[in-house]
Amino acid sequence: MLFFYNTKKFMLLKSKTLEKKVTAIEKSLIILSIFTMERPALSLKEVCDQVGFNASTTYRILHTLSEYGYIIRTADKNYCIGTTPLSLSAIYQKTNQLTQISPIVDHIRDMCNETASFFIQQDNERICLYRAHSRDEIRHNIDVGTQLELNRGASGRVILAFGQRLQDKSGYFKNIRDKGYYLSVDEHNAALFAVAKPIMSVSGHLIGALTISGPISRFNEERIQYFLDLLTEQIKTVKIL
Repeated sequence: MLFFYNTKKFMLLKSKTLEKKVTAIEKSLIILSIFTMERPALSLKEVCDQVGFNASTTYRILHTLSEYGYIIRTADKNYCIGTTPLSLSAIYQKTNQLTQISPIVDHIRDMCNETASFFIQQDNERICLYRAHSRDEIRHNIDVGTQLELNRGASGRVILAFGQRLQDKSGYFKNIRDKGYYLSVDEHNAALFAVAKPIMSVSGHLIGALTISGPISRFNEERIQYFLDLLTEQIKTVKIL
């Protein structure tokens, strides 16, 4: 399910609660934004504590959200995300670049049996928009929708080099662009490697980063060259305006 917590937008919305007027829609979005993969279920008190609304207002909004399927009340009287975001996620995947990219990610995983992922930038973070996990028991696991630092890891460095730091005429990110990829070893996790290349639109704008990652025990120069060739071959098939 592509429902992910956006820290920056949550803080922007929450800051408005300190001002004189916040719309009901904004309050609903604030409440939806506090559910995370680490804390998928929250009590009424926990929701109130996080958003700063009084109990009656919070309960009323949660009740309305539940009527439309955005929120579900569990048997133990906690609240969690409902099924409507899942339906919206399916629509999202049909109407954006994932229609082209998700089959490519699946194919890369099938060819190399390592985890393949597609990351995009959202604000100052990178989000895993699609992932095909290796079928090996020892593999790199991360959930779709997970937000990670933009300035770490293979996909983050590639997104920066071909995005925000595109105008750098020399230095670190220029070197990444010159190579056309970034290889991360022992960086985000001491037991993992990752290699990433950018996916560009037909007009030359960055779409995101395509990544292969796995345990360092399966890392060697021959395999890395194979991964780079595989990424290059598959990225050539992407035709997004």
